[in-house]
Amino acid sequence: MDPIDLARLRDFSDGSDGAMRELARMFLQHMDECMVAVRAASASADWGSVRNEAHRGGGTAGACGATELSAMLLELEGLALQRRVEEAMILIPEVERALTQVSRFLDRTFAAAEGQDQVGAGI
Repeated sequence: MDPIDLARLRDFSDGSDGAMRELARMFLQHMDECMVAVRAASASADWGSVRNEAHRGGGTAGACGATELSAMLLELEGLALQRRVEEAMILIPEVERALTQVSRFLDRTFAAAEGQDQVGAGI
């Protein structure tokens, strides 16, 4: 199973490869921002912010078709809400790995020519 449903992603674009590519880039940027905020909040034991950012990222991931990533973030949201810190701290790197898989998949999908910018470069 692919880490993101490209048909779902296409639904949010005008159907062109360029629009899908730009949407994928914006999605990955948003997800990266969420994970930076999750890491910072967890480091300072701000579990309310972890919950909020996990919720925000989970919704975005689900809307864009990254269902596994979305489910993991929503699980993290629940763990943060319940202050299940040890479990949350274990899940955060797993979420980051899942995001990396999504980014790599999108890079492979949209890399039409060697040397072309990748959508997830730097994420």
